[in-house]
Amino acid sequence: MSVSDAKDPKLVLFELYVSTAEKVSDRRAQANAWMLSVNSAIVTLYGYLETGKLSVPNGQRMVWLWAIPAAGVLVCIAWGALLTSYRQLNRAKFAVLQEIEADLPLRPFTRERETYMRDQRRALTYIETTIPGCFMLLYLIISIAAIVIWRS
Repeated sequence: MSVSDAKDPKLVLFELYVSTAEKVSDRRAQANAWMLSVNSAIVTLYGYLETGKLSVPNGQRMVWLWAIPAAGVLVCIAWGALLTSYRQLNRAKFAVLQEIEADLPLRPFTRERETYMRDQRRALTYIETTIPGCFMLLYLIISIAAIVIWRS
């Protein structure tokens, strides 16, 4: 291979950094899937407890009817914090990518961001944070229902 065939070191660095950004996005998707599974399991456990399919003494049953939604809220808070962390990491990675591509003939990430902002699209990370919020709302409703059941 001749010297003229060698890749530009800036392009090599850009490609390497793009792959690290992709890995972060993959990890975020895996974390979302895991958190969704955990919340689904919590809701399922609550449903089994509420329908009496789990053999729990009545006094302990009320504790669990409160503890399960509380655990769900804690999981949702952790999920939200995780999403915030991934959002901040991605912002930093894309800022670095835009710095690197400033020296390249094409600037695809900068152009994509400009187009995205021009179209006033809502960032996907903000949309995905509504999911833990919906689960938290569900846990609040479940807790209110437990109060009503307990008082009746």
